[in-house]
Amino acid sequence: MGVAQAEDFCTSIEYLIDQSRSDFSEIADKPKGDTGDHEVTLTLAGASYCTVTKQSKSNWYHCGWEFPHRATRAYDTFDELASKLNDCIGQQATLHEDQSVNHPDFYALRRFELQQADVSVSVKDKGALGSTFVFIRVQGRKGN
Repeated sequence: MGVAQAEDFCTSIEYLIDQSRSDFSEIADKPKGDTGDHEVTLTLAGASYCTVTKQSKSNWYHCGWEFPHRATRAYDTFDELASKLNDCIGQQATLHEDQSVNHPDFYALRRFELQQADVSVSVKDKGALGSTFVFIRVQGRKGN
């Protein structure tokens, strides 16, 4: 299978929410080693990587964007993705914000809780790696 680059963000997020009901079976491709991560046939625009992680209790789709440590562009990307998620699904979701961590690296999270899935965007500084990461994660909610 080839990898399609997502053109329209909202359409892609809605598709991923729908895919969460089937544990992303239509977009998960071959396993990447024995980590539980699978290659995917859909990536979000500009992401450094996207995978589906398959675990015994739940599966999730996630993408990461990597930037130099504490680059302004990383925080701008986080703000932009959080705003886009709010525009796409904010009316149907409960928004949770989290910023509590017990270490000096920066971390922020916006989680959109929907009936059928949780969609989150986070930004995390990793000084030891010399990078700042932005992540989007879509995880289905069991029983919905």
